[in-house]
Amino acid sequence: MNADGSFNREADNHEASHVTVNNPRSNWPAVALAVGLVAVAGFSFYQNSQVNGLRQEVSDNQVKQTADIQSQLAAQNTALQGTVSDLQAKLSDEEAQTSQSISKVQTAAQRHADVAASKVEQSLEKKSADQQEAIDAELAGVKNAASDTASKVDGVSSSVDTVKTDLASTKAVADKTAADLQRASGDMGVMSGLIATNGKQINELRALGDRNIYEFTIAKKSGLQRVGDVQMRLTKTDEKHNRYTMVVMADDKLIEKKDKTTNEPVQFYAAQGSRTPYEVVVNEVGKDTIKGYLATPKVSTARNQ
Repeated sequence: MNADGSFNREADNHEASHVTVNNPRSNWPAVALAVGLVAVAGFSFYQNSQVNGLRQEVSDNQVKQTADIQSQLAAQNTALQGTVSDLQAKLSDEEAQTSQSISKVQTAAQRHADVAASKVEQSLEKKSADQQEAIDAELAGVKNAASDTASKVDGVSSSVDTVKTDLASTKAVADKTAADLQRASGDMGVMSGLIATNGKQINELRALGDRNIYEFTIAKKSGLQRVGDVQMRLTKTDEKHNRYTMVVMADDKLIEKKDKTTNEPVQFYAAQGSRTPYEVVVNEVGKDTIKGYLATPKVSTARNQ
């Protein structure tokens, strides 16, 4: 090394040259960084330009769309105003027509009501006249009915008089019948009712209605024969002396009535405890037959009552 230091500078220059020559890649990172920064700066500028362009485009579109919408709204508003005006005009016309129609309907209804009222009044007048005629006719009918009733009352009075006469005649006949019919004591000692001796008196006895009357004709050869609610059998006859003998079956018992005469009340009890006896009256005695009637009480009464 020189005293003035020249050696050292040369040495340093030589070393630097050596370093530079020997390490050529030591500056690439810086270069790469610089290039990256430039690229980033360029990309950012590009993006910024794109964003600004998009923003401007969006803004222009918004302005255009807003203008279009405002224009459409204005057109629609104008159309709506025209429609409203048309509707108001139509509504006014319809109101006018409705008023006219209502007026016509009211006029027609009033006219119809007047006609109906006139018809009702005429109908009432006609009905009143008809009712009056009906009342007059009914009154005339009542008068005629009253006249007929009076005539009928007179006829009824005449009929009553006739009935009274008939009743008097009937009573006289009944009195005569009672006088014709006889009373007798029966073969059992019980006082008999009225006794009939022939067919006419039998009918009169039946008409009195106080006893049941059963007429019979019994032949000896017929055996037991039902008469009323009992059975009778003829066993013997004596035509010459008007006598007969018979057997009566009553209450499941055989009762013999021997040597009885005509028109004699032959009595027997048909049931146990009966108070009123049955009576057989024979009016005719033939060779082998008898003819007469059986009289039974309407209501059988027990003897112990």
